[in-house]
Amino acid sequence: FVHTTVFCFGLVIGPFVAQGQGPEAKRVELTLAACIDMALKSNSDVVQGRYTLDVAETEVSRAWGAFLPSLATNYNFHRSVIGPRDGAQLDETTGQLVTTLGKSRTTGSQTVGANLNVSVLDLSKFATLSASRNGEQAAEMNLNRSRQQVIFRTKEAYFGLLKAIKLLEVQQEQIRVSEESLRRNETLYEIGSAHVAEVYGARSQLQRDRSNLISRENDVKVARSNLSFILGLGTDVAVALADERFEVEPPKVTYEEALNRAMERHPSLLSREYGMMRDRDNLRATQFRVRHPTVNANAGYSWTLSKDEDIGGLGDLFERNYNYNFRVGVSLPLFDRMSTEYQVKSQKLQLLRSEEQLEQARRKTALEIQQSFLSLERLRLLTEANQAAVLAAEEDFKLQDERYNLGAGTFLERQTAQVRLFEARSELVQAIYDYQTALASLEQAMGGTAAPGGGEG
Repeated sequence: FVHTTVFCFGLVIGPFVAQGQGPEAKRVELTLAACIDMALKSNSDVVQGRYTLDVAETEVSRAWGAFLPSLATNYNFHRSVIGPRDGAQLDETTGQLVTTLGKSRTTGSQTVGANLNVSVLDLSKFATLSASRNGEQAAEMNLNRSRQQVIFRTKEAYFGLLKAIKLLEVQQEQIRVSEESLRRNETLYEIGSAHVAEVYGARSQLQRDRSNLISRENDVKVARSNLSFILGLGTDVAVALADERFEVEPPKVTYEEALNRAMERHPSLLSREYGMMRDRDNLRATQFRVRHPTVNANAGYSWTLSKDEDIGGLGDLFERNYNYNFRVGVSLPLFDRMSTEYQVKSQKLQLLRSEEQLEQARRKTALEIQQSFLSLERLRLLTEANQAAVLAAEEDFKLQDERYNLGAGTFLERQTAQVRLFEARSELVQAIYDYQTALASLEQAMGGTAAPGGGEG
């Protein structure tokens, strides 16, 4: 395998002025580990995942609470007034019926009571508790999945910025060589040793290199902004990368080890597995409710005071006008217009869909791991080939430069060799940092670290 040591230097030259910003941006120098820590603390997906986990934990507590008895107290105050009625009575003196107006009547009472309800047997509550606990595990795995995605995006942006910086350095070196070539051709033309076409050719090459430099500088600004956005920093902060060392070598795990590790602990697969188990428990809870009896016990106490009675003290609550009751009830659903059966059928289909989604996720994970290994091997070999290409291009440029200086070669041959040299250097830089990105992709696909120093995913 290839050992390639790369030293990555932060590139912040002078005041970092961005279009539409203030006169100068603040400079923050960060390592890869610091970038990952910052992204995990501030990324919105991770924060939302924590809230989702808190909600799932609340659902577990509510499921446990369903096993507790319920206790309620009540107090009722009642007053009723019945208006007077017309009446008739026989006048003894005259012997005639005389209409009279009666009196109004007032009735009322006060009632104090308490009621205790206990669920003695309800199998659906156990299934609901199991479903909520599996939902909590699924939420935790979703949070871990979000963390892994944030880690991958941070590494991708980090290595993207490093690649853009190194490509900019290569382009700056190319401009330096082109400027030197132009000065030399202008000097030779002035003394009559070079044709004017060679001066124009050198000047044209320099302008092309300067045009490419603008693109490289813009690539650095865009990559720096992408990393700042992932880290949750504002546009007034310029991220500079601390010096770090990365080696291009094969991952420390085989394809089979990576595949087994992913199947055992990948958060995405575990989340789907716990989600499938939650759907299964919800189905069981529905089946228990419709096909098994429930037993409930209820105990109550009440004390009633009529309108004309006065309370003599707390002792009256247990000496007179009281009522105790106790009830045990068994309930078995017989027919509910088939609504529960339709719900059972729907949940069965949901469970089958969850199982298929889990299998599809496993196949997709295996494919991603296989593609990651193929990409890593390709980039490793490409790095090795590009290293050899750079060495060959450097020797070819030296040779063509000497031949041109001695008059044995043409300016076009020298210019072509120069272009090939810097193209080879650019391709080597791209292969090196594309390898690091591919390694981070493998870590995400397998649910953990693929090589030492890669950071725990």
